[in-house]
Amino acid sequence: MAGTLLRTCHGIAVMCLVLLVGFGSATAHSRSTDDFKTAAIKVAFVYNFAKFTTWPPDRFRSPSEPMRFCVQRGDLDPEALRALEQKQVGDRLVRIETVDPGAAIGTCHILFASAFQSEPSLRALLVAATLNGVLVVSDMPGFAVLGGHIGLVEDSNRLRFQVNLEAALKTGLKLSSKFLQLAEIVGPVTQ
Repeated sequence: MAGTLLRTCHGIAVMCLVLLVGFGSATAHSRSTDDFKTAAIKVAFVYNFAKFTTWPPDRFRSPSEPMRFCVQRGDLDPEALRALEQKQVGDRLVRIETVDPGAAIGTCHILFASAFQSEPSLRALLVAATLNGVLVVSDMPGFAVLGGHIGLVEDSNRLRFQVNLEAALKTGLKLSSKFLQLAEIVGPVTQ
């Protein structure tokens, strides 16, 4: 009897362990699926931002130069970025490039960056973007208010965007009025 009870308890313990491991991996898979979906939505937003932005003519070396979409290393799921392969913005093919934080961005047309190590690194990036005509998009909280061009904001499980029009215009970029009608326009915080 004791042997049967021990085997039953052992069998239940093994079954519970299998269920817990299965549940844990399903939760991890679900979390990674959610992360991928969020990254794919952000990629789609940035792609559409490009479609409603006009760069100064001298920003491209030739009519066939691709639109360079740069992403800071580790900021967006590489699988989500693959959705942009073979896409076009106007007549230009989209080219995805990964850059390290703090790297030169002069060859980029759009940069997506999530994190900045310090306020001075953010300021330096925005100065470089202004000098080089780079549209900078981030999901960092308060990004557009701090002087970034377009900030992605999560609100009640929805993604919306803020535009710092003053900062974008300093860069020489023109944003479509249709695009701006969908945005929340923000500016720098005055002190």
